Amino acid sequence: DIAQALAARDPGNTQWQRDLSVSHDRIGDVLVAQGDLPAALAAFRAGLDIAQALAARDPGNTQWQRDLSVSHDRIGDALVAQGDLPAALAAFRASLDVRQVLAARDPGNAQWQLDVAVSCSRLGTSGELARESRRTHLLDGRDVLDRLHRSGRLSPNQDWRAWFAARLLELDDADEQRTGMA
Repeated sequence: DIAQALAARDPGNTQWQRDLSVSHDRIGDVLVAQGDLPAALAAFRAGLDIAQALAARDPGNTQWQRDLSVSHDRIGDALVAQGDLPAALAAFRASLDVRQVLAARDPGNAQWQLDVAVSCSRLGTSGELARESRRTHLLDGRDVLDRLHRSGRLSPNQDWRAWFAARLLELDDADEQRTGMA
């Protein structure tokens, strides 16, 4: 309520707008934990609207761009939980698009590279995508992690290369089973 009042009082104050967006996201997180997915999705969308406005206002502001990608992910996760996989896929793609721009802008920023890998993991496990698209996303995510590892910028708790390898193996095994049955 306080964040809404402040943001309404001065719509030009970008910090207050961002604070309001973050508040919507946190409310959405609580609603997800409570199992109220429709209300969570509404909260996440309210946060996304603000994040989109801020990102459009200053495309060079990397924090606002990253906030936008996170908002898309939260919406995608809520849509997956509701079973709306096509809409979740669109949200995850929107997140990846933003993250790839950030990662290309600063290849030395390990967090932005990791964000790309996270987006690739979501898309690589989406049953809504064709097998080759899933495989491409999984390979892309693994490649990001490989580059970070080779440069010494991948911490052990962020080394998800084995996870990516296991998902790729699952795809290959599913292909073998399908080919063997044909």
